[in-house]
Amino acid sequence: MKSYRFFASIIFLLLSQFVSASDCLTIKVTKPIEVVNNKADVEFTQVKLLHKDKSGICLPTQDTYILSYDENNMPFLAARIQGHTPSITFVNKNGVDYALVKYYSGNKLLVLKGFVYKHSSLEAIDDFTLTSNISRIEVSDTDITVYNSEHHEDDVTRTSTTFGFDTSGTFIK
Repeated sequence: MKSYRFFASIIFLLLSQFVSASDCLTIKVTKPIEVVNNKADVEFTQVKLLHKDKSGICLPTQDTYILSYDENNMPFLAARIQGHTPSITFVNKNGVDYALVKYYSGNKLLVLKGFVYKHSSLEAIDDFTLTSNISRIEVSDTDITVYNSEHHEDDVTRTSTTFGFDTSGTFIK
């Protein structure tokens, strides 16, 4: 069953690239995404779409796309993130299923983006992006704690901020 999904995603991506860049008929990256607390038993794959640059060279996009599957096992692009190495944590809070996507954007910058999970798709929450410059974000069922460092002339201060969240975004607790 997993091989069927993998090959279906490859065919889908090949066909989608044929329309926009007929010479770019290979996939740069397809890797499974680590999913934590996956009660829905959903699989996600990270992919890089390819494009032609001005010189005609076929290159991967800087963005990473999250590939999911609908009820009929048809692949579709569920979300786009501006980074790499995503992982997804599912949280059910007040009857709403959240998919909290962590990914790296830059050197040690860890980003957490919030989505509502509905029918295999991810719907982005507008005001739900948190960042940590020391790559440490902890997620619980009710809160998110973000750790950062602040550099001063003589020392470095480590800080932590706890956020609550809902479908409208995040707020400091």
